[in-house]
Amino acid sequence: MGQMPLENYVCINCGKRLCNLYKKYNKIIKTINCDKCQTTADKYIEFEPVIIIVDLMLLSHSSYRHVLHNRDFKLFWKLSLILLLLESLTLWRGENEQKINLNPNASSPYEHGFYNCCAHKIGEFVLCTSLMVIGNIACGSKLDFVGAKREGYQMLKAYALANFSKFFLLPIMLWRENTTDFGASLHRFLVTAHHLCALVSAYMVVSRCRALVSAVLVISIYAAKEFLITRYCNVNI
Repeated sequence: MGQMPLENYVCINCGKRLCNLYKKYNKIIKTINCDKCQTTADKYIEFEPVIIIVDLMLLSHSSYRHVLHNRDFKLFWKLSLILLLLESLTLWRGENEQKINLNPNASSPYEHGFYNCCAHKIGEFVLCTSLMVIGNIACGSKLDFVGAKREGYQMLKAYALANFSKFFLLPIMLWRENTTDFGASLHRFLVTAHHLCALVSAYMVVSRCRALVSAVLVISIYAAKEFLITRYCNVNI
C-alpha cells in the first residue's frame, strides 16, 4: 500500500478520520481498531486487489472508503482506462451495427468512429464529475479553492470506481450474436442501473450525504448528462 497523508486515513466502517490504520512490528503488520465504532479500521489492508474489486462490484461502502481514502489509486486508474476503452468499443460497435442495418451495402465501418467514441466517453467522464462537484457545492458544501480541487479529484476517483459496472458490458460484446435486440437492451438497462447504484454509493462516501439526497442528486446529474449529450452530441449509445 502506498504512503498516504495522515489526514486522508478514514475508518472504512464509520468514516471517522484516523492518524493511522496499522502498527508495524518488524515485518508484521497489525491492524488497529477505530476508537469510535470499535471495529477494525481497515480490514482491506491485508486483502488482495481482486477481493477489493469484487466488493466494489457488490457496492460495499467499506471498499469505496478504502480505495478512495486509504489506498494508492494507480491500479484503479489503469483499470478505469481499460473500462473506458471497453465502453468506447461497445458504443462504436453499436453505431456500426446501426449504420450497416440502415445501409446494407456499406463495405466497412467509418474509419474514425472509435476515436470519436473515446472522445465522447472522456467528455462524459469529465462532465459527470464536474456536475457532481457542482451538485455537492449546491447542497451546502463550503469549500475554498484547495478544498474544491481536492474534492474534484475525489469525485474523479469516485466516478472511475463507479465505472467498474461497465465490466458487465463484456458478455454482450462477446455473445451479441446469440441474443435478441430485446435481450441486448435489457442487458444494457441492467448495467446502467448497476452503474447508477455504484455512483450513488461512491457519492455518499465522498460527500457524506444521506442515501436519499445522493440518489436524487446522482439521478438528476445522469439525466442532465443524457440531455446534454442528446442535445449537443450526435452520438447514440
